[in-house]
Amino acid sequence: MHYVKVIFVLILSISELAAQSPVSLRVMTYNLTYFRAFTSFCTSSNNPPGAKEGWLSTVVAHTQPDILVCNEVDGSNATAHGRILNFSLNTNGTSRWAATDLYTNGSSLINAVYYDQTKLGLKSQSIISNDLQNTTLVRGIDVIRFYYKDSLLAWNPDTLFFTVFAAHFKAGNTPGDLTERQKACEALMNHLASNPRDDVYLLAGDLNMNKSQESGFQQLLNYSNAGIRFKDPENVLGNWNNNGTFAAWHTQSTRDGQTNDGCFSGGGLDDRLDHILVNSTPLTAASRMRYLPGSLHPVGNDGLHFNSALNSGTNNSVPATVLTALYELSDHLPVVADFEVDRLGIGLEEFRDHVQRATDLDGHVILQRIEAHEDWTVEVVDAAGRVVARSNWPEGELRWRSESVYSGWMILRIADASGRTKFASPR
Repeated sequence: MHYVKVIFVLILSISELAAQSPVSLRVMTYNLTYFRAFTSFCTSSNNPPGAKEGWLSTVVAHTQPDILVCNEVDGSNATAHGRILNFSLNTNGTSRWAATDLYTNGSSLINAVYYDQTKLGLKSQSIISNDLQNTTLVRGIDVIRFYYKDSLLAWNPDTLFFTVFAAHFKAGNTPGDLTERQKACEALMNHLASNPRDDVYLLAGDLNMNKSQESGFQQLLNYSNAGIRFKDPENVLGNWNNNGTFAAWHTQSTRDGQTNDGCFSGGGLDDRLDHILVNSTPLTAASRMRYLPGSLHPVGNDGLHFNSALNSGTNNSVPATVLTALYELSDHLPVVADFEVDRLGIGLEEFRDHVQRATDLDGHVILQRIEAHEDWTVEVVDAAGRVVARSNWPEGELRWRSESVYSGWMILRIADASGRTKFASPR
């Protein structure tokens, strides 16, 4: 009966490993409006850092992103970068968040990026600092490569890798401002054209462009190499500025007349400045990471507050506490987009060499394998590296039982007929 139970568990495990359902992944980008970056017009009084940390915690608890891209964070030292992690994210019993490293090209305002370390790992990180003329960009573009922490990584290392570009382009509407944004877009596209690329990559941040016809945005959408162009996942293109047609997509400003003495922008919701763009791959059904249509949206925008403050009249798009946090924290709204990630499957070819180990009621070690197409050798090795027992696991036998009961620290080492080690485990 004990033997039958072991076989049953093994077969169940194979069934579960063969096909796993996809997992969801949410990306959020959020301009935090001079987060701990104090100026003559944004001070600790009219832009209180401690309160902002609490409001951000409220927003994140509601939206539940897996990647958070923050713009307009103080980059003069690591304080702001660290406080977001410790006072806005890993709070109230939450510990899933990790921070990427702080990168800057010399700008006093940086991008700060955080991720759910239970789902994702950080593979690499760098920054695009200069334009094509090797002149320093107004703000650097962070380049962050993630991988999905699939539960089957130990069995199959072929997991998903993808890249997030975090950007905050130059604000303003002068010819010089437009030129600076175009230079940043050219630098980003040149980076993609000149370096190895993941199949999936995203651009998230405050792009500060009033319309998709702007030259910088056109660099992203219609770059000369069509294979690396960015796409708006919902294809909401046009002149967004002060255009009621795009009311549901506007991300600035949460305020109308109340600008906290000029720290925040006013005028109500009438600009679409914040974006999550993707390359073409996640828009296809065959991609291992797919954009979920309809998921891209500005949090808190109900489409009914064009040229009005976010909290003017009725806004039931989010709970009241979240609406207050969105209004108080920033003059921008966060933008989210959802993706579906295919998890690894594992077939019999990958599973056939796996060995399950157990101990029977008498203390003997039991080993179980899925196939028995050749003789294997089992060695018991003590802490000093001495082989204290060796036995044959013959072809045709799925189960092996130790002849003796061993105490203390031991290694069970298994080799196939050619002497290749297939399994080694302490007992």
